[in-house]
Amino acid sequence: MPEPGVQSATWTDRMELLRDSAQQRLLEAPMPADVMDRLLTDGKAAELGLFEGSPVRYMSRWWRKSESGWEALDEEATAELDQHAERYRAATASLGLQEGAPAETPGTAKPLASSRPGAGEA
Repeated sequence: MPEPGVQSATWTDRMELLRDSAQQRLLEAPMPADVMDRLLTDGKAAELGLFEGSPVRYMSRWWRKSESGWEALDEEATAELDQHAERYRAATASLGLQEGAPAETPGTAKPLASSRPGAGEA
């Protein structure tokens, strides 16, 4: 029985606290690469783009690959990367690039057309 004047936590409050505590422990430890690969394959995590070193969004955080696995970025870095991600998505959409499209092999990208007549002609 709780002491007089002390409000006891409800079962729901305790479950929320436990969930938050478990989530915080998960965010503090590097995630093994094979686990992140599985999350990406299952669609539970999403890469920013189709480029090497692309950060991954999972559990409301951005993660970056390191030698020890995948590390969650802190809230401030996640907020900043969210802004960059929006600009990246807008830029790729304006170029007609779509997420999931095959990445071009390095060195095979077509050069952008020049706006100057006769530019690039030999």
